[in-house]
Amino acid sequence: MLYLHEIIDIIGDGQQAYLDTVGERAQHSERDGISRLVGTWKVIGSTNRWPRVVNLWEMDDWAHWAAGLERQFLPEKKDPHLAPWWSKATQWRSGGFDRILEPTIFSPTREQLRGSGLKAWVCVHSIVRLLPGKCEEYLAAVGELLRPLLRAHGFALMGAYSVPMRSDEALVLWAAPDFQALCRWYATRRNDPATRDWTARIGPLRQEFETMWLVPSTHCFFHP
Repeated sequence: MLYLHEIIDIIGDGQQAYLDTVGERAQHSERDGISRLVGTWKVIGSTNRWPRVVNLWEMDDWAHWAAGLERQFLPEKKDPHLAPWWSKATQWRSGGFDRILEPTIFSPTREQLRGSGLKAWVCVHSIVRLLPGKCEEYLAAVGELLRPLLRAHGFALMGAYSVPMRSDEALVLWAAPDFQALCRWYATRRNDPATRDWTARIGPLRQEFETMWLVPSTHCFFHP
């Protein structure tokens, strides 16, 4: 699979309206085989800059993305629904930052997440900037240490990705059933041996990280 990750800057109080229009776009996009919406979330302002929305779209591979680009930029293949949607969405967004993501071998697909019965009131999203050449080692540690750690606390890894167009950057996304469970883990994480092992393993690999907590839109298949 291949993924398109978007962080969208929202204008004023347009967050919900934008989330709704993403949901509308997702129905058309999936029906026509353009891409599949994994999730669309609002950023919790107390954890990061706001108001913003995060979107994650799934495609089959690079060839699938090439076909999507053709629908945007080749006159003879343009998607007639895209320009009107884009124009409508500018009422509520001022810009953003996109990434193409390549998943790790253990990163679940949208279909696998749906099949797992995943439900989550809150998701944790981390962009990690790594020391040169350490991305592969970091993502291996996610699979070996973080994934079982999350499972032990009732959380679920939603994705672990490298960023082919950004040097030494990784992105990790995971889900918690509710705010109480997530805050409980944060309150006790320094005393948890498995969490300390995870932190000790990745500390020498990363330069910095940025985490935000996200609330899923009702258009997400995993919204409770």
